[in-house]
Amino acid sequence: MQNSVVSCPKCGSTNIYKNGHDKYGNQQYFCKDCKRTFRLVHSKKHKLFSFPYPKCPVCGKTMQIHKIKKAFVKFRCRSCHTRDEIPTNLPQFVPLPFDSFKFFRFPIFIVLKAFVLYFKAVSLRSIRDSLNIKVSHVAIYKWILKLSCFFSILVPVDAFKVHGDETVVLFKSKKYYVWFLVEHDSNLIVAWHVSKYRDMGQVKILLEKFFGNNEREIELITDGLGAYGAVKILYKNINHIVVRLGQNNQCESKFSLFQDFVRAKRGFKNIDNLPMYVNSFCVVRNLLKLNGNDIARVMSVLLSSITTS
Repeated sequence: MQNSVVSCPKCGSTNIYKNGHDKYGNQQYFCKDCKRTFRLVHSKKHKLFSFPYPKCPVCGKTMQIHKIKKAFVKFRCRSCHTRDEIPTNLPQFVPLPFDSFKFFRFPIFIVLKAFVLYFKAVSLRSIRDSLNIKVSHVAIYKWILKLSCFFSILVPVDAFKVHGDETVVLFKSKKYYVWFLVEHDSNLIVAWHVSKYRDMGQVKILLEKFFGNNEREIELITDGLGAYGAVKILYKNINHIVVRLGQNNQCESKFSLFQDFVRAKRGFKNIDNLPMYVNSFCVVRNLLKLNGNDIARVMSVLLSSITTS
């Protein structure tokens, strides 16, 4: 590619083109007249760690970081490819106040913003573009997986009237069922369950997640699914009300949001992660409902739950 601004420092020719980058990320140029490769900037890459990198035991040259793991850092010699490992009791990339975030290279508020946007059915690449930082969508996906184990759903202590329903998620032509219990007044998700089957045993698991050992009187509203017959058999303190299909709006509205989330993600790559996605979806949707869809306030609540846990 011709460039009329940059000239060769040796012969002064402007008959040059770009020739990739060096190992530090500096732009290289190639002069077509004198066949010389040169750089206009000679800055070096910043070291990830402040301590001296180890010397190669074979050739004596300084080794470079090859991979960074949780338990150790792998070094490799660029000349003879000899490898070595050092434990990770080392300074981190960016000092963060919580051990849970010590392997993130970006500040916590950026990671939490990506987490909230993801469960608002925003695609990974759209999240990457909105953050205005240089990060791949794969890195954001790994943030989501790691953060999803930190949070649990908020359960109203005065919930006496709940709606129960289930929806289907397809994975490789197999059906999986996602169950929700939604509180009538606040419209918050108070319990969830993921199963391969739709029988009385799954209804029992769903109800136990919400009721536990509590003996208070509860009104449960469901559709005509026969599996909810387990309520009358197992629970004497539950008043079971059956409504027609299409009249259980509290649950159906949540399932429409969940299906929008599934469509935005174009399905799931690993079905083992489905319970984790459902739990985080419930957490984010409850917080958005409680905080008027204010993402900044939701991030603040999530951050406070991490610092106090």
